Amino acid sequence: MLLKIIFTLISFFIASSSVQAAASLDLKVFPPTAYLAVKPGAGITHQVKLKNEGLYTLEITPVLVDFKTDERSGQVILQQKSDFAYLNLDGDKDKWGREFVIKPGEEKVLNFVIALPSGEEFAEHHLTILFQARQLTYASASANDTLVSAVLASNVILLASPDEQNRGELVIENFSVPKMADSFVGFSFSALVRNIGINAVPITGHIKISHWPEHEAEIYQLYPDMVLAGDKRLVRAMSEAELQELSEMEGNQAVLVATGEDFAAIKADFIRQKLRSNFFYKRPFLIGAYDLELKIGDDILQKRVIVLPFSALLIALLLPPFYWLANILASALKK
Repeated sequence: MLLKIIFTLISFFIASSSVQAAASLDLKVFPPTAYLAVKPGAGITHQVKLKNEGLYTLEITPVLVDFKTDERSGQVILQQKSDFAYLNLDGDKDKWGREFVIKPGEEKVLNFVIALPSGEEFAEHHLTILFQARQLTYASASANDTLVSAVLASNVILLASPDEQNRGELVIENFSVPKMADSFVGFSFSALVRNIGINAVPITGHIKISHWPEHEAEIYQLYPDMVLAGDKRLVRAMSEAELQELSEMEGNQAVLVATGEDFAAIKADFIRQKLRSNFFYKRPFLIGAYDLELKIGDDILQKRVIVLPFSALLIALLLPPFYWLANILASALKK
């Protein structure tokens, strides 16, 4: 049940320039991303809906390719092809690359059959169903009348597994923290995690910054971004103060809507600004040892930053030579 809950409640948003390009044709696809689990020796049907909301007839060519991510932000990188042979339109592998037409206002429900052989090894497959769309004129549906073309994508994260047990496992790949920093500047840090399991899993945990003799620590709660099997991803987080601000905003939703504000846009803008993967810790003045704790599931890594007023010390060291040089110049000018 755990995998089913994860697949249902956690969204893995995959951005692709090809999706944006297809918007000019007013072609919509649903779902943009799907998580599926199939037992070896079994099969399921995965439905994808295409809707032509434009004014022109479109010729659609379905193509299956693999995808990987940039191992930083989760951004998709499409591959040239796929060797996965068990996902086919209507169960017919010959329908890949075969065109069909969708008229203005028409919605098509496509049934993709996934049938795994009993000997299929347990693994997660990262697949993209590409819909290559060509805009045709009203008069003819021939290729000679093609006006505009674009590509729309529907991503499939397919897990071949005998059960619904969660076999994803995140470990800390890198916790980038400087050893020393300036009191007047602050310091930056970031964290990269890797999934060594066989299925996608959400990031959970926190980054905590503590400093003696302060009693309260600064805590950043990690955002539950999905990390694909064998993949890496920078963690994103918000501070507890920012999460509290977001909670108060959600509590005032009715008031904002009543005054004509676009609550969804305000919330999305707030999250876009506050949710980050490159963190910067700054206060009016920092000094001493700052301990940073990164917790990813059961994996914990601690690092320390020594913060001293290096810029002030540098100025103090440079003042005597500058004063001496100024006196020499002043004496030379008098002569």
